[in-house]
Amino acid sequence: MTKTFKLIALASVATFALSACGSSTTTETAAPEVSETAKVGFSPISGLPGGSGGPIAVVKIDNVNPARPQWGLSAADMVFVEEVEAGLTRIAAVFNSSMPNKVGPVRSARISDLEIMEQFGTPAFAFSGAQSKFLPLIDQANLINASHGLNGKFYTRQTDKNAPHNLTVDLGGIVASLTGISGAKDMGWTFSDIAATGGTSTNSFSAKWPASRVGAEWDGTNNAWVIALDGEPASDAVTNQPLFAKNIIVQYVDQLADSGFQDKNGNKTPLIQTVGSGTAVIMRDGQRFEATWSRPMAANPTTYTVGATNYVFPETSPTPGS
Repeated sequence: MTKTFKLIALASVATFALSACGSSTTTETAAPEVSETAKVGFSPISGLPGGSGGPIAVVKIDNVNPARPQWGLSAADMVFVEEVEAGLTRIAAVFNSSMPNKVGPVRSARISDLEIMEQFGTPAFAFSGAQSKFLPLIDQANLINASHGLNGKFYTRQTDKNAPHNLTVDLGGIVASLTGISGAKDMGWTFSDIAATGGTSTNSFSAKWPASRVGAEWDGTNNAWVIALDGEPASDAVTNQPLFAKNIIVQYVDQLADSGFQDKNGNKTPLIQTVGSGTAVIMRDGQRFEATWSRPMAANPTTYTVGATNYVFPETSPTPGS
């Protein structure tokens, strides 16, 4: 079991989450000084307008060069970047405030997805395939199966990329067709549009895995982080606009190198363990804050604490600069 960096979310482009090899050192940092304001009628996942009490959907998305730019990421409320086989990464994008009609490229599920998703209740899970011995675990998990295999009419192969990097899902259509999806619940997170103070000034960020990298540069004009994937500026193929994140969380977790699953080339699938506690680094408003995280059980949302204060997420807007 080794410590790894986990990038947790790129939300509406409000939060970006990751995992990569590394170690962490915790220092005392003042909590971000912002007012904690409950956001009635806003998504409890991202603070974006809409989504309160509405369904949650998670889409497994490709994150290699032939898959970029991805479709629909800028509409996600939270984006998890997680290590998979051979040091590559894939994305689990969480949607609540909006359900776009084109999201992808949709790829196959991984074992780490199940634990990550459980904190969101019973979400719809859109994916394309999985190892045969993994499928029973998906069937037993607390989710609604929105896979390509069971809901093919909502999936489309796009012509501007080659398979398997070209499958998209009509998320609004598939969510409307399914029953049993839980509504977005209070995650215990609060949001504020007041800039944080008390952190360490930071203009850039980079997280590396053996074969993948996520970085960001602070853009004071748009008050957001501009995301780069493998050193290239990231954008959304739907909007043709850059990907922004208001909030980046790097969460240090335990990761098993071998989950018992592997890809077709024999590369072992790691298991990211997101239940427990540990340290984290949070970046917002051009600043870095040393933090801790806690999630006692899989059904619990993750709590982030800076100093002795629960973290207040930045209030987000649909598209920075719009």
